Amino acid sequence: MIQKTECSQIDRQPEISVIVPVYNVAQYLPACLDSILAQTFRDFELILIEDGSTDGSREIAEAYAAKDARVRLVKHRWNHGVTAAHNLGLELSRGTYVNFVDSDDIVRAEYLEVLHRAAAETGADVVQAGFQEFFKATGDGNVFSWTRENAFLPDTLQGRVRCFLPVRIHIAPWCKLFRHTFLDQHHLQFYDVPVADDVCFHYQCLLTAQHYLLLPDVLYDYRQRAGSIANVQGLRRAERYAIAAARVLDAFSSWMQGEAAFSNHTVQQQLRQTLLTFYMHQLRDLAAKFGREEILAHCCEVLQTEPREAMFETMFYDKI
Repeated sequence: MIQKTECSQIDRQPEISVIVPVYNVAQYLPACLDSILAQTFRDFELILIEDGSTDGSREIAEAYAAKDARVRLVKHRWNHGVTAAHNLGLELSRGTYVNFVDSDDIVRAEYLEVLHRAAAETGADVVQAGFQEFFKATGDGNVFSWTRENAFLPDTLQGRVRCFLPVRIHIAPWCKLFRHTFLDQHHLQFYDVPVADDVCFHYQCLLTAQHYLLLPDVLYDYRQRAGSIANVQGLRRAERYAIAAARVLDAFSSWMQGEAAFSNHTVQQQLRQTLLTFYMHQLRDLAAKFGREEILAHCCEVLQTEPREAMFETMFYDKI
């Protein structure tokens, strides 16, 4: 049975749709929403996907929706997860461009203005800025920026593939602006996996965007907190990445069948191998920290119940 979903709507066509999944972040949500609603760029809708919170986040989201007409609130009766929230936000979005913000993060006042100006002036399908992590206060962590001046990624497929690893281009959907027609044209969405649901989405964007622009501007403050999924450690994290790798490779292979640029079997195999590299890096790091044999045995047990292709089976253990 499909659950009932409530949604408040406004009748206008915004330039940007900002999508924020919300789940049990009452402590951080007001600061996040205040930073979005204080943007110097005003022509946007803010889509809040309230995903069955139990800590008061829903009441906070309702209060913001009641006082600002730009806020569209979707309320789930129970938790569906961040993947479903991302995809529902995409489905509901009406802007020329789409942007994502995590509900515990903060954006700079010029965040949307700088991203939008760059996209409008260059015609880029994706624009990405820099960010700064923080722990207790904004500005107390490392700065991440991948360019000193505005720069497009290489036009060639091989050049794009070399940019995939996280050390070159950050994989998260936040801190980026996506042209809506580009996402629709390539049927881009998030895949339901237990961790890093944004990896395949990012990789597909990286491969298919005609123009992918990097900005030097640091526009986003990324909160680091102990309770986040990204900080899960040990066997549980290895299990999450093993399942995600198997499911994403299967979905990615199916997606490539509809993309003419990747019709060649050799190209498809190379792209799958490159995507798999991300997950192998994560598992290698975990194996080094928690004991290789234990990680291997646990992942093997987990993968017995997962659909997977032959390439994944043969490459998985050799790579970690």
